[in-house]
Order: sequence, then C-alpha cells, then structure tokens
Amino acid sequence: MYHYITKSIRRLKSRSILVILVNCVLAVLLNLYFGLIDSYRTQLTDLAANTPIRCTITNPDGTREVGIAVKSDILRDLQAAQQIKELDCSTQLKAGFGEFEIARWEENLNLDVSVVNRIDSSALPDHIRVNYQEGWDESLFAGSEKVCLLKKSDMEEQGFSYGDEIPFTVYHYVYIDERRDVDILELGYMNLKVVGQIDDSDSVESHEYPDMLVPFQTIWDAFDERGVDFTAEAVSFYVRDPLALNAFKAEMEQIGGNGLLEVYKGEGARFSYKGSALYVQDGIFITMAGRLKTALRILTAFLIPMGILVFIIGYVISHLLVNGRVKEFALFRSLGVKQSGAVWVFWSEQLVLVLAGNVLGCLTALLIGQVGLQDILTVCGAAFGGYMLGTTVALLWLAGNRPLELLASE
Repeated sequence: MYHYITKSIRRLKSRSILVILVNCVLAVLLNLYFGLIDSYRTQLTDLAANTPIRCTITNPDGTREVGIAVKSDILRDLQAAQQIKELDCSTQLKAGFGEFEIARWEENLNLDVSVVNRIDSSALPDHIRVNYQEGWDESLFAGSEKVCLLKKSDMEEQGFSYGDEIPFTVYHYVYIDERRDVDILELGYMNLKVVGQIDDSDSVESHEYPDMLVPFQTIWDAFDERGVDFTAEAVSFYVRDPLALNAFKAEMEQIGGNGLLEVYKGEGARFSYKGSALYVQDGIFITMAGRLKTALRILTAFLIPMGILVFIIGYVISHLLVNGRVKEFALFRSLGVKQSGAVWVFWSEQLVLVLAGNVLGCLTALLIGQVGLQDILTVCGAAFGGYMLGTTVALLWLAGNRPLELLASE
C-alpha cells in the first residue's frame, strides 16, 4: 500500500500539489486569525494590568474624600474583601507630650499626628523622608505595635532617642452632621515607643510633614480599649482584577451590611460627613475594555463558521478529486478489495498530502512569529482534523456506490 500511495502521489503531481497548497494556506490563515484573537486578549490583559482602577470612599454627595467619618464596620469589611488591593486608610489626631489636664490642652496640644496603614498613604506628602531604628521598617504601619515616628527636630529638642517610650495625651476629631462642624475630644493618655524619625532637616521640603506617624491599627485598638467609636478620615483602594468588575461591585454591595452607596449629586442631595459612598474611577478602563471585548466577541463568533468552512473545503476538494478517480476505485472493488480497504487507500493518500500541507503551514506561521509554537500546533491540528473529516465524508459517499454504478456514472 505504501508503494501504491507514493506512486499515486507522483503520478497525480498537480493534484497532490494543490492539496498541499490548500492545506498550507488554510493553516497559515487560521493561525493569523487565532493570532489576532490572542492579540486582543493580550491587549485586554495588559490594559487591566496597566490601567489601575482607584476607588475612594466619599460622603454621600461626593463633595468630600478627606475629613469624613468612615465607620469601623466598613473598615473591617474592606480589610476582609477579596476583590480589592492596596487598602489605604488614614485618620488625623492631635497630641501633646506628657500628661496634662483638659483645661491646658491649648498650650500643650501641639503635635499633628497622621495615623496611616502604609508609608505611601495618600494622606502623606509624596516621598516623605523617614529613617527607622535598626530592626524596623515601613512594614510597622501594617501592624499594631505601640510605636511611632517623630520629627527629627522634636526629638532633638526634647532629647529623645530611638527606643524611648514617650507618654502622650491624644485628642481625636468628631464630625457632627447636624452642626456641619468638627469637634475635638480627648482620647486619653498612652505610651508609644520611638522607632524612627521624620527627617525635617529641609524646612522647605518638610513644611507639610506631620509631627508624628503612628500605625493605623495601633490607634484603632486604643479607641476600642476606651470604648470610643473609631472612624477613618480617608479611605481608598484599587480593584484587584479590573476584568472582574461585576464581582467587585457585588462585594461592595455587602460592605458594612448595607453596602456602599453610589455618589449622589442630584436634586435633593444633602451634605454629610458620613463616609458611606464609593467613587470608582473606572470610566477610561470600561471604555477601552469595551472596545476590545466587542472585537473579541465578533472574532470568536466566527469560530464555528470557520470550522464548518474548513470541513466544506475538505469535502469539496476531496469530492472533486475522487470523482476523477472513479475507475481506479471501481477497479479496486472489482479485484476483490473490500470497501473499507479501498477507502483506506484513498484516505491514507489524502492524509499524507494534508499532513504535508499542515507541516508547511506550521513552519510558515512559526516564521511569521505572531503565535507561539503550542498555539500553532493546536490550530494546525484543528485545521487538519476539519479537512480530514470532509475527506472522510466524501470517500464514504463514494464507497456507498457499487462498482458498476461508479463505472456507469463515469
């Protein structure tokens, strides 16, 4: 059979070359098609990676992002949320060295305290210069140790050194909706260990630096110990996976029990200090991602028609080729070759030619370089399978006729 197939291919050289070229072109075109789909998918993934979606907690009418009151139940849910990352929480306090009476707060309450959970918090000036005691680093802000960072000038003035435990009297802000006002109340007395300093050597650069930095969870724990309701004054974060916005929004609807509201600026919007709304900066991403997804939907919608087209091409070409070899097929049957054996000979011949065309197409697609080797092999395998399915159907149709009927049709 092997010798017959090789001789047949040589004898029908022009037809054999046609089958090889058709399959080569099919393989190349299908690889370009799937390469285009893969390109759009890559662009969509890159867009999600390079277009972060920032979210900010605001008051209900969206007029304030800083200086609001975000309740602790919302903060706890955000800390446990799966669809967000880089949670940035901060609040502001006032403090003074040592312990003093409420009556003397004006002369002693001279420290502006920033309470943050990360050193790159949006509540702090950009590139704030800090130094840490050996064994400590910026990770301390994610913890709850009773530590702090003080301004270098204050440490020198007060004679403090790294490792000193310093007493502070701390006050906190209270936002009152009814009066549209802010009040300040005493939190109490606490000791904090100095493990770093805020470098304010450059008076121009450091004029916006806080006097003191304290871990966010440390102050939250202090509020809980004293039975005081804790609130953050500014909260922001990023969507973990911009391509999963629906899952993100579903999770945000459960935050704080009642979910975070949408910012409402319409008629009847009322001012409030409550941090209960969510502003999501997703407009640019949604517009760009929408275009890419539309293109992907259009391309993938043609996958089934493309498969049918490959099958039809295989069927039509095989049907035309075998129609020119009806006598040869009838001769096989007349010599006593079984129906399956005759079909197998012709099918194997097509298999060799189609395989050769696909290999040539794979090499061409690999040289073009738009698709990886594994993807090329997958696409070429699909093209091979579709074409051979069409060939099989054409040969089975031929085999269904009797030898005399074949000769009569010829």
